[in-house]
Amino acid sequence: MANRYRNNGIYLTLSDEELEILNKKYKASKCKSLRQFILKCILEKDIYVLDMDVFRDMSTNISRTSSNINQIAKRVNSTSFIYKDDIDDLKKLLEKQARDILFEIFLLNKLSNI
Repeated sequence: MANRYRNNGIYLTLSDEELEILNKKYKASKCKSLRQFILKCILEKDIYVLDMDVFRDMSTNISRTSSNINQIAKRVNSTSFIYKDDIDDLKKLLEKQARDILFEIFLLNKLSNI
């Protein structure tokens, strides 16, 4: 790559459907330009697009659990009592979150081994 001068052009015609697919993949890639995206597709191994919605959902659930823990802590501090139901609910929430996180880690590990 010592010679950075590019003097070869490519003209490409696409159907409407192919152009739509190209644009969707380009937008999902977060590349700054279509040229950069195409070069990335050609020169690098593979492009993986992760569905970040799963991680946003996990973050939301963790935030809700934290809020529940804070509410229970406030109640315990004011009444000096903690209810078994509260503990059981928290256990269930935390176990579900742990399973979700482990599953996503498993999927990411499978992706990295491809």
